[in-house]
Amino acid sequence: MKATMTMIKSESNKAFSSERFSALVKSDLTVNKGNYIKHAIAVVGVFAALASLISINAVIDINSLKHMDELTGRLLDSAVEARQLSYGSMYLAISMWLLCIGLTVFGSLTFSNFSTKKQRISALMVPASRAEKFYQRLLIYFVGGTLLLIAGFFVGLLICQIAFSGGEAPINSFFNFLDSEFSGCITLGCILLALFGNSLYALGSSLWPKLSWIKTWVVIMVVQWALTAITMILAAANINWEALFMLFSTLDKANVWILIWSGLAILTLLNIVCWGFAWLRYKNTQIIQRFMTK
Repeated sequence: MKATMTMIKSESNKAFSSERFSALVKSDLTVNKGNYIKHAIAVVGVFAALASLISINAVIDINSLKHMDELTGRLLDSAVEARQLSYGSMYLAISMWLLCIGLTVFGSLTFSNFSTKKQRISALMVPASRAEKFYQRLLIYFVGGTLLLIAGFFVGLLICQIAFSGGEAPINSFFNFLDSEFSGCITLGCILLALFGNSLYALGSSLWPKLSWIKTWVVIMVVQWALTAITMILAAANINWEALFMLFSTLDKANVWILIWSGLAILTLLNIVCWGFAWLRYKNTQIIQRFMTK
């Protein structure tokens, strides 16, 4: 055991090597190719199934409108377009929820190779520095997982487009939010919030690799309940909430932009903090962990 710990320590102290990192990624993709293919099929399959179900309902609904048009002789083009837009928006809303859930799942799998003592020994014995192993996991589950979810989303969007006979409803729904003056910041905020969910669950994975998603979710729920209780206590206090609301509503555009960019900066900082703590936890991981399943 002493020789093993000495070897692990020497490997951990190695400087980062791009060649060794590349070899580590290639080796992982080769060894776990089957699992990654299953993940890809599952993700794309979920989005494709969602798009197919929505498209089938949309086609049936739209065809019934066209049949009514033939019977009554009225033009229902606007009604058909409205239905297409409605079903396209439905796919977008549900798929965005799936994207967020998917990011948390991939985050919880980031350090799943540390779930047991045997897996930890196997992972720590790999001839690479801790930084290389950490960035390899980040590349697979953060970058790769995010790209896979985006690909699944667009596969579903393509299915909707085909089902709507080339109509532009889903694409229009996708870009409707761009009409807002603050759409860029809102979009960036949503992305940062989704990535924060990923980084938060990755941190949870570094703390408790086994059943990570469930344990992290429980902790988040407890924190949310505590914050809700604090909010209710503050609401019951003698605070002039109406005056605070009026103060916010009378802010000029410059101050609104300051608040928006401050919020985006806080979200960015939270992402960095979560990944930073995950790295520290990963860096200091030993073969036997007191709070991990042995």
